[in-house]
Amino acid sequence: MLYCRGCKVHVDGDKKKCPLCQGELTGEPEREMYPIYPEPRFGSDFIVKLISFISITAIVICVGTDFSINNRLSWSVISSAGIICAWLTTSVGVRYRRRVLKNITWQLFLITALAIIWDRFTGWYGWSLDFVLPCACICAMLSVFILSIVLKMRPGQYIFYLIIGGVYGLLPLVCVASGLAKVRFPSVICAGVSIIFFAALFIFRGRTTKSEIERRFHV
Repeated sequence: MLYCRGCKVHVDGDKKKCPLCQGELTGEPEREMYPIYPEPRFGSDFIVKLISFISITAIVICVGTDFSINNRLSWSVISSAGIICAWLTTSVGVRYRRRVLKNITWQLFLITALAIIWDRFTGWYGWSLDFVLPCACICAMLSVFILSIVLKMRPGQYIFYLIIGGVYGLLPLVCVASGLAKVRFPSVICAGVSIIFFAALFIFRGRTTKSEIERRFHV
């Protein structure tokens, strides 16, 4: 075992210097108690930077090509907006790739918000509220529910995200009641799915659901 004369302590593993005083060690090194975990070659920060670089390059190519051919900016504006939207959703997906349920929730917020923005600046035909919002909510709630079963999660790991999805899933019904959404069928189905999930949570997981609400929202 390695020994530091200055600190008068024994040091485990194969160290070059004393971890306390950085002094020289004497004695024979031992094998590390735990295996060294190799750092991933490409982390999430690098992947996000790579996606950002590719997105900027694509925007520059689109704008340059459009301006060279038409002597003005026409289709490149829409293409650039689409690239920015893809960059946002992909970056969030990479950031939260290890936390699947949080990733699904953030993607739900992003996709519906971006759809409303696109609908607003392309003439407002209402498709974002009629179809995208309710369909995205249903897909998010079902995804969280299925993954919680497949991954065998504890109730505390998925209940919070089901509650968020359920509350968000009631927004299409509000849009219908206020006249913002013209097609009622998807919104009614979405609200019904939200109510069913709420009923299941409070009937079968009532105590855990209540404790999660108290813990998360400090009520």
